[in-house]
Amino acid sequence: MPEYYEIKIKGRLDQRWSEWFSGMKLTHLEDDVTLLSGILPDQAAIHGMLERIRDLNLILISVNWGGSSDAQKE
Repeated sequence: MPEYYEIKIKGRLDQRWSEWFSGMKLTHLEDDVTLLSGILPDQAAIHGMLERIRDLNLILISVNWGGSSDAQKE
């Protein structure tokens, strides 16, 4: 089931990186942090996203699950 996630990483990524992260929305936060947010189709997709972050040597700050994609539509 598709679910909403927010992933914070250290550093500022520009919008060109969005394709590398399955079309997730990139938002710049304070303290040199980028927030990746959006809906991922399943657990395999979140694991793949975390592997990409690791493979790019990016610093993972946090991963938050926001519930099913249906809840995000309300």
